[in-house]
Amino acid sequence: MPIYLRRAMADDDVEVPDHFEGVPLKGFVRLVGWIAGLVLAIGGITLMVLAAGTPIEALGAVCAAAGCILLAAVVRCRRFETQIGRRWITIGAGPLTRRIKKDLVAGHELRAATGWRRLYADDEVVLTLSIEDHQHIMPTRDPEELRKALG
Repeated sequence: MPIYLRRAMADDDVEVPDHFEGVPLKGFVRLVGWIAGLVLAIGGITLMVLAAGTPIEALGAVCAAAGCILLAAVVRCRRFETQIGRRWITIGAGPLTRRIKKDLVAGHELRAATGWRRLYADDEVVLTLSIEDHQHIMPTRDPEELRKALG
């Protein structure tokens, strides 16, 4: 689907980003995700076939489903994207994206990555919104460029 620049500039929902950062999953995380997903999926299917008609067959189905979900997560969430435009900030990985009005950002802070964001990068930026001190946290590999884009 092509993006027409004139239409994008006139629309409030669509805009051309001034800053884009795509932070991929670390190589080790991708490798472990693929191996664990394949082992769970193949092992679960094998267990379902070998233990057909027994209660253990259900365990095989759970393992196969968990492996397929893990593989889908590694593929769909392979890159955390940050887009900063004139009016909107879009952050997220795969289907888990969130749009924030840029005017709502009250401040930002750089710190070492915590939680699941360590799977993507060593640093993270905490956006503090002016609404009830709500925060959005995003991993980054280029914190200085991100801070410049945020203003």
